[in-house]
Amino acid sequence: MSDCVESPRRVVFHADDFGMNPAVNEGIVTTFRKGLLTSTSLLANAPAAEAACQTWSALTAEFQSGRLPSALRRQQLTEPEQPFDLGIHLNLTQGSPLTGTHFPNRLLDHQGNFPGVGKLFFRLSRAGATERKLVAAELQAQIEWMFDHGYPPTHLNGHQYIELIPVVSMMIPEIMKRYAIPTVRVAEERGLIPNLLLRGEVTGWCLSLIKRYYAGAFRRRMRDEPCNVPDRFFGTSHAGRIDSQLLSRFLQYSRDASLTEIGVHPASPVLGDDLVANDPWFDPLAAMRPSELNLLCSLKLDQELAKRNLGLGRLGQPRQTPVSRTREPSA
Repeated sequence: MSDCVESPRRVVFHADDFGMNPAVNEGIVTTFRKGLLTSTSLLANAPAAEAACQTWSALTAEFQSGRLPSALRRQQLTEPEQPFDLGIHLNLTQGSPLTGTHFPNRLLDHQGNFPGVGKLFFRLSRAGATERKLVAAELQAQIEWMFDHGYPPTHLNGHQYIELIPVVSMMIPEIMKRYAIPTVRVAEERGLIPNLLLRGEVTGWCLSLIKRYYAGAFRRRMRDEPCNVPDRFFGTSHAGRIDSQLLSRFLQYSRDASLTEIGVHPASPVLGDDLVANDPWFDPLAAMRPSELNLLCSLKLDQELAKRNLGLGRLGQPRQTPVSRTREPSA
């Protein structure tokens, strides 16, 4: 597999939430093996994070040996020989903090779990210097977890887009430098947000505009930083609902981009009894995820990419600087 001169434009199919639960883990690994997934990011504090790491080594070995069921498809789409991307999915909205009792209690719910993205946004806006330092320590602990398991992150993004929250976005440049993480997501989705309003999804339209506003501010913040940012990103406004028609439009809107990242959420089916709404790791996308798995494994996707002269790409780049693993003091 080698880069194709005639096809410099590339697409990264990226799956968030690796480690969330067995169904998500299985779906992501299946989509690497049988489909065209090229990237994922790990929830270090999630219940199935350890299991995710155990499957990653086997998946990587299968890729490097050319034994993936999707190997020929990937070769025809000029996929680079570089290993799949495995990044950190920074999380302050679900589950409990890795830093335990050092994390500010005011930023947790009454059960000691992260409070959800809406409450997090407003509580962080009132956070003082000490609380912010402890939040930074938690984010660093999640990255340290990956290092400790032998997987330096190839890229960085946030669960439920927490990297767009101003208090968090201010921490990202220093965190990336500290751990030599070369690539960050900027979830600034363009072109398809008005469709939500046309379909009567007023709440989704409003939330998408808010995300795009903060994503624009985040892009400006990262503009002068020594890091890589994909030219286009799609998936913010349609999580769990991406079908072949919408995916085709994503690719159409990325025609002037060298590297486009498309965020997807594949998973295997989950039994209804396993969906508990008050569980801190409740997955509202569970019922929709299998359809995205099927889409990414479909041969029609190969045809769509070939028709547009697009190849498969990577987010991660080789590190040029040593990694400093010194955390901020806990308190």
